[in-house]
Amino acid sequence: MTAVTHGVDTGVLRALLAAGHAPALTEAASAPPDAALAEAGIVDLHRLKGGYSREMWSFDAVTRDGAVHPLILCADSAAGVVGAGGQTLGRPAEAALLHTLHAAGLPVPDAVASGDGAQGGPGGELGRPYLVMERCSGTAAIGPLHRDPWYVEHRAELAAWFAATLAAIHGADVPADILGGRPDPARVAGRELARWSGELRATPQAQTAVLDRALAWLAANPPPPPTRVTLLHGDYRTGNILHGHGDGGPSGLRTVLDWEMAHVGDPLEDLAWAQLVCWRVGTGRVGGLVDLARWPELYGAAAGWEPDLAALRWWEVLGSVKMACLVWRAAEGVTAPAERALLERLFADLGTELDRRLLPPDRRPVGPRPAAAPRPERPVRPERKPGLAEPPGRPRTDGEQR
Repeated sequence: MTAVTHGVDTGVLRALLAAGHAPALTEAASAPPDAALAEAGIVDLHRLKGGYSREMWSFDAVTRDGAVHPLILCADSAAGVVGAGGQTLGRPAEAALLHTLHAAGLPVPDAVASGDGAQGGPGGELGRPYLVMERCSGTAAIGPLHRDPWYVEHRAELAAWFAATLAAIHGADVPADILGGRPDPARVAGRELARWSGELRATPQAQTAVLDRALAWLAANPPPPPTRVTLLHGDYRTGNILHGHGDGGPSGLRTVLDWEMAHVGDPLEDLAWAQLVCWRVGTGRVGGLVDLARWPELYGAAAGWEPDLAALRWWEVLGSVKMACLVWRAAEGVTAPAERALLERLFADLGTELDRRLLPPDRRPVGPRPAAAPRPERPVRPERKPGLAEPPGRPRTDGEQR
């Protein structure tokens, strides 16, 4: 009997694999590529909890030689929070990027198959864009990074890997046919500001006074152009990195996932995104790993250049606006009260961080202060008679204590 899970069955998966390019599977099989993939056995198919932009299934493909290949299917959801167009890669482009980076030796899963989901084309059986990639070992949970004793002991090593891997991503050579040509460095900041100003306008319920202030400050204080534009991950944070220890795999951070927001731009954009307040998980450390002041130093040592801290601040403000927009969209789409409460708290935290740390004080003029009423004369306290206890006074309020 054919197993069916959330509308994806084994027959559809075989068709998806057969339609794509799968060097990792076909090299291990003696049959021609399409036949090997189309005849692969599909076992242990189950839905995973994915992000807010796509759905994910885990399964194993067993080729005729008995080899088991752990795989992940990522399929676009009906309404993703990132949106379409310049904010996200298509699945075929993401698959090509994964394969390129994997072949270059970066810690990235290889892509196995992809399609645009068009009727009659690759993925037409699924009806939406998809990619299939290797399933790597480890967990992306961020709690262990700041609670587990092993991670605490090795925090400096993990932080160094986190910085060095980002520097390696920025140094990767990606063909122009995947991400397009290199933009003019003088225009990348303005392009991203225009993009996310527009996305915020398209999400009017998310607009707040502090986000309006942030957009005004960004427009008035553009950063200098980067010396070079690079590949950007677009969502680089510890929550998108598989890690583990004591499970038979390499100990520490292992694999960088979720490349759907990759694009070309100023490397400070990624550096700033990684240090957003929502990824510090209440620790004050970037990704729960490294102090905020130390993070650009670590990256600079790995990349071979010193980040401009003023420009880094600009990108963190823009990243906060961008994340606030995405968090609000996600909150509007969830039904579980606890999950919505968490997202609303993240939205509030982003606004608080903008107001208290990132933006200059709000110096908008206020109206004239009304004249103070004359103070009544302080009554003369009666002299306390010997032997009588002084009556207790009124407790001071918090305001009076300050």
